Amino acid sequence: MKKVILAAFCAAFVLAQTANAQAVQEAKEAKKEMKAAKKLDKAEKKVMNAKTDRGISLTDDKTKLAKAEKKVEKARKKAMKSDAKDMKARAKAKTKKADKVVTQE
Repeated sequence: MKKVILAAFCAAFVLAQTANAQAVQEAKEAKKEMKAAKKLDKAEKKVMNAKTDRGISLTDDKTKLAKAEKKVEKARKKAMKSDAKDMKARAKAKTKKADKVVTQE
């Protein structure tokens, strides 16, 4: 009887750990997406400021615009990395589920 109770407790613990790990992963993904969106907005605002010649700067307009466009490109890359990480996590979860189904049969 003790072994059955212990096994049930261990199984419940493992399931709780899996659910917790997945929740943490989703929270991290949401945070990365928010950071990428914020960075992209900020970079696009910088481009607009460079085009409309607003803001205090000692550099010329071309340099200011080039720097702003580089920031936009980096922000887009960050967003793509975030999406790729999300896709990789989903694929990993599906692979784990598929492995469990195959081994149970």
